[in-house]
Formats: sequence, C-alpha cells, structure tokens
Amino acid sequence: MRLILKMLVLTLFLGSFQSCVSKKKYDELVAAKEATDSALAETQSQVKSLQEEKDALATEMESEKTRLNGEISSIKTDLDATKSQMAQVSEKLNMTEAELKKIKDEINGIFSAYSESGLTLEDKEGRLYVVTEPVTFRSGSSRLTKAERDAIDAMAEKLKANPKIKLTIEGHADSQKFPADAGMDNWDLSYARAKAVATRLIKKGVSPEQVAVSGRGDSMPAADNGTADGRSQNRRTVVVPNPDLGGLKGN
Repeated sequence: MRLILKMLVLTLFLGSFQSCVSKKKYDELVAAKEATDSALAETQSQVKSLQEEKDALATEMESEKTRLNGEISSIKTDLDATKSQMAQVSEKLNMTEAELKKIKDEINGIFSAYSESGLTLEDKEGRLYVVTEPVTFRSGSSRLTKAERDAIDAMAEKLKANPKIKLTIEGHADSQKFPADAGMDNWDLSYARAKAVATRLIKKGVSPEQVAVSGRGDSMPAADNGTADGRSQNRRTVVVPNPDLGGLKGN
C-alpha cells in the first residue's frame, strides 16, 4: 500500500512537470506564430502598396504615352505643314527667278541692239543700266545731239511695244559750279538732262507712266572731275530699267 502511494505521488509529479514544459513550449510557438503573422501582414501590406504604386505608374505611363503620341502627331502635322509651306516658297522663288530672267531677257532684247546708236547696256551689281555714249552734253547744257535723239527714238519704239517696262532716267553733272547769279546749279542741270531724255521718249509715244526722272547733281561721278575727259564723262544721263524690281541678276 505504501509502495502504491509512492508510485502515485511520483506519477503526479512527473505529470505536473510534463505539463509545465508543454505550456512553455506552447507559449513559444504562439509567440513565434504571432511574430510570423505580423511579418506576413506587414509583407502583404508592402506588396499591396507596391502593387498600388505599380498600377499608378502604369496609369501615369499610359497617360504620358498618350500625351507624347499626341505631341508627336502634332509635330508631324506641323512638319508636314512646314514642308508644304517650304515647297510653296521654293516654287514662288523659282517663279520669281524665272520671271526676273524673263524680264532681264526682255530688257536685253530691247536695249542691246542699240549700242551702235549711242546707247550701251551695262550690268552693275545686278542692275541694268543703259548709258548714253558717247556723251556729248556740253558743259552747262542739257541739249541732246541728233545721234542721241535717234537712239532714244529707237528705244521709244521698243518701250511702246512693252508697256510693262518702266524706266528711271538719271541725270548727272560734273563738278563745275555755276556762277552765283546763274539761277541754277548742278542739281537743276542734272534734272534737266534727265528730263530731256524723258520728254523725247514721251514725245515719241511712250506712256508717261513708264518714265520717271531723277537728278543726281554731281554726287555720283563716273570719272575723275579733276580732268577734262573725266568731267565730260560725268555730264551724262543713265537709264535704269525696272527700278522697282531691285536686282535683276539672272541664274
């Protein structure tokens, strides 16, 4: 009986010890599970946050892609429009060059045949000039010689056949000064010389709308006013065809 009692007490002791060990282990497992659950929850939260950021970036990228495609389309449209405008400008430039060449050819055709009649066609810096040569204006005079009148008459016939051609007649003088009581100066004389040419052209049937007159005085000498020959060259008239067209350089 006593032996049985001792065994019973030992069994209870061992059971109590085993129970204590199992509870401790259980608590540890519970704590580990809670830590794992917490870490998992945090990881899931991070994954969710990353997914949301990814979705937001995807949306933003799609929006940016749409915007860039729109800008590219707009740039392409502008580029096509620019190419079209450039083509139109190029076409106009080509037309302008062709028109200028045509006009220059017309002017050459009008004037080049009269070099033996006292007129010379000169191309100076892209402008065409018709110069009366030989210059026979006497000092202080604006009277035309017969040779010059004949040349101007021949020029008038061509101008009447080409009413689109317009002229500016420039008169020039040498540097010799008039007396103070003469009542005129080199500006007046140069204008009178130009007017003499214009008057002759109009007399022969050229429309006044085709002719303009300009007096340059002695401000644009063609030769040295220090010599008699130079002064003779400066007593001249110059005919400038189509002054409104500016340069008439061909290809």
